[in-house]
Amino acid sequence: MKRDDAKRIASDALTELKHALEQGHSEALTRYLTTMSRFHRYSWGNCLLIAFQMPDATHVAGFRRWLELGRHVRKGESGIGILAPLAYRKRDESDGDRDGDEVTLRGFKVVHVFDISQTEGEALPELGSIEGNVDDLLPRMEDLLRRSGISLVYEDLGHGTKGVSRKGEIAIACGLPPPERMAVMAHEVAHELMHTIEQREGLSKTVRETEAEAVAYVVCRAFGLDCSTRSSDYIQLYRGTEETLSESLDRIQKTAAQIIESLSQPMDQAEEGERDVA
Repeated sequence: MKRDDAKRIASDALTELKHALEQGHSEALTRYLTTMSRFHRYSWGNCLLIAFQMPDATHVAGFRRWLELGRHVRKGESGIGILAPLAYRKRDESDGDRDGDEVTLRGFKVVHVFDISQTEGEALPELGSIEGNVDDLLPRMEDLLRRSGISLVYEDLGHGTKGVSRKGEIAIACGLPPPERMAVMAHEVAHELMHTIEQREGLSKTVRETEAEAVAYVVCRAFGLDCSTRSSDYIQLYRGTEETLSESLDRIQKTAAQIIESLSQPMDQAEEGERDVA
């Protein structure tokens, strides 16, 4: 696949998504958000490319990486094209320390990855497994809030409200079932991380709420919680143009990845890191 082909695929996928959302259907968006939950370390654009070329992909890696993992790509399999940055390092001659070298991005090149379904070899027992359950995730989420300087309170919010973000404090309705509490906390944490006071004034409530719910969906799916029915009717991200839609999805991907990586970190390791900094 050439770079222009990759760009065309991404553009076609984004156009498909835009048209689906124009008609009030969120199935296309749900599909791409599910891909984000599986590949949260990839950029939004590469998640889009993976989802468009192989919607059922669950774990992808390069040819050599699969060999390192004791597996090999089956003969005749076609790779999934994604974009990798072309970085140029300009050597700083003032000293011998390469940390001072200036790195310049000079574009992107197409590289190919393969899904585990395209490979054979040693089993990967940890692949796709979820460590713990929602009862383990909830204290991790509370730990994330504490380390982020966000207070957590439980209140009778009334009027069907399940959670509120107050910038520096999150309120969760009393009595929510644990899986629902996890989803609501992820939604409100997304507000805290994505929407400053200035942004709350500059973005419509519809955009803010759909961005936060999209993040909650990606986070929950990453940890094995099925919230597709809960979110599918809620999420409507169409904002008028492909450019603004793409902007939202990029923000969603980055915020979801930040939360997922934090929740995946053992709490004792996170606390040790805090002591080291102190």
